[in-house]
Amino acid sequence: MEDGIETIFTLPYLNIPITNVLIMSWITMAVIILWAWLSTRKMKLVPTGLQTTAEIVVEAITNFAEGIIGGQAKKFVPYLGTVALFLAISNTAGALFMSALTGGIIGPSTRGMAIPVALAIMTILLTIGAGIQKKGIMGFIKSLFQPIFVLFPFKVLEFFIKPLSLSMRLFGNILGAYVLMEMILHNLPVILPSFACLYFDLFDGLLQVFVFVLLTALYIAEEVEEEE
Repeated sequence: MEDGIETIFTLPYLNIPITNVLIMSWITMAVIILWAWLSTRKMKLVPTGLQTTAEIVVEAITNFAEGIIGGQAKKFVPYLGTVALFLAISNTAGALFMSALTGGIIGPSTRGMAIPVALAIMTILLTIGAGIQKKGIMGFIKSLFQPIFVLFPFKVLEFFIKPLSLSMRLFGNILGAYVLMEMILHNLPVILPSFACLYFDLFDGLLQVFVFVLLTALYIAEEVEEEE
């Protein structure tokens, strides 16, 4: 298949296909959980080793979120940080896990529709939840009619457009980069694809992480900004 999505095995009795994309998402989650556990199991006042990397990541995400969301940012840092880490590993899997050596079996889990759509739905639900927590249910509903009531259908439509835009942007860019890399790997000499990998697998992958997390933070900020 052009997108490299293959069924590795099927769960017996349940007839549920387990694809390479699903397995890569499990690997990504396992890496994050293992790193988090190793980084925090023996925490010290003066951080060393993996604890240092964890504190750097947490501080960077916190500063990023506070710069966009403001004083309410800390409650959203766990979600933003988890999504950023998951996408950073997923999007750069082609380079990190040497997908060229596996015939494309291993690659970005975000090249399938399921992961981008799931993340986009979680983001919009979190955004709606933040708005309800801030304004209350009735206050949130009233905000949909402001500043003038004729904007109500457009504001409701935003809750469908935002996740659609988030998921399609992530999916399209990662799938496009993956397909291009596969074409380059099969048609250019051995050394040249490594330079293309720096852009398509690393730079573009990390760029999509930044865009997704930035837009998520902006959507949240729209709902909580009046509290500042």
